[in-house]
Amino acid sequence: MKTFERRAVAALFFLFGFGMISWVPRFPEIKANLHINNGQFGTLVSLGAIGSFLSFLTVGHLVHRFGTGKAMALSAATYSLGVGLIVHSTHAWQFLLCNISIGAGISAFHISVNSEIFHMQSKSEELILPRMHGAWSAGSLSTAILSGFLASRMTLWIHIDGLIVIVYSLMLILLWKTRHALLPGNASSNEQTSAKRLFKAFKVDWIITFSIIFSNLLELCIGDWSTIFAKEDLHMSPGVSAIPFVVFASAMILGRFQVHRVTPHIAIADLSKWAAITCGIVFALTTTVGAHIAKSAPTTGFTIFVVGAFIGGLGSSFLNPTLLNAANKRSIEPGAVVLGRLGLLTTSLTFLFKTVIAWVAQLTSISVALLIPSLGLISTTLAIKAIREANR
Repeated sequence: MKTFERRAVAALFFLFGFGMISWVPRFPEIKANLHINNGQFGTLVSLGAIGSFLSFLTVGHLVHRFGTGKAMALSAATYSLGVGLIVHSTHAWQFLLCNISIGAGISAFHISVNSEIFHMQSKSEELILPRMHGAWSAGSLSTAILSGFLASRMTLWIHIDGLIVIVYSLMLILLWKTRHALLPGNASSNEQTSAKRLFKAFKVDWIITFSIIFSNLLELCIGDWSTIFAKEDLHMSPGVSAIPFVVFASAMILGRFQVHRVTPHIAIADLSKWAAITCGIVFALTTTVGAHIAKSAPTTGFTIFVVGAFIGGLGSSFLNPTLLNAANKRSIEPGAVVLGRLGLLTTSLTFLFKTVIAWVAQLTSISVALLIPSLGLISTTLAIKAIREANR
């Protein structure tokens, strides 16, 4: 594969993360413009899943029909428009429409760009998906840091609107320059793109599906709960409380960019097995011990938790892309269709697991709730046989 093409797709992943996360750190200002309470705002944010469901139901077949280039351009336009407009919303219904657009565009782009990676891997016979996901993580972390820096220095509208125009323009340039190398559409494939067929032949690889959910759960919980846990249970200041998330994200980036240096010496299935077991156990122990020690020595307890966040991020970094790759190889369907079906299931089930974790945190403690993603990480070892078979 040509170096420029690979770098261009990696840049698309980076810009994807950079653009889609840009408005999240400025939630407080957006919420203030809507004049609603936390519960109402949280509900509106969650309803963006409506757009995701619509994309997961249809976009996989459309990508297979029309190609990844057109799909990426259209889906990026959809979520970019939503992000650009949502910061101007002053009523709940305006926010809801924009958020549905964002959810639909993000899910559609996720299917499109990952389908392109499956195509690239089939030509090079090299596992490059973790590195591309590393580029996305780098983009999302970079924009989170930038947004935090600009929050008190630049108005919400100038920051988000200016950034999203630049990001989308760069995406279009990259898509134009690589248009001849991207996965083309299959216009004669009417059977695959039939919506009727989607519902009649909806096959589920349950082991892979649940393993993908559990491989993602730790990252989601760190994003949702690590700052609150550090502030309330470990007794850190608001600024310091953000450190575990940054450390975890940095470890994920490191792991995704470097795993290809390890796999020539250790099979990806074996590496996944021991990473899941080790990191699940270590994160559970450091969370529990850190919370206990923080009662008398907050700094020591916090340090222990940060170490666990680093190890958890490093070990879980490549599990999700590895499982996605296995799901694609185990299915006879086109990669875009596989991603659409997986996305529909994982989005629905992840919402349920996150709800359970939230109520466990409410009824017991955050440290107890964080044991759930640790156990989930360990349970992904049930998919090791599937990973091994897919990588023969």
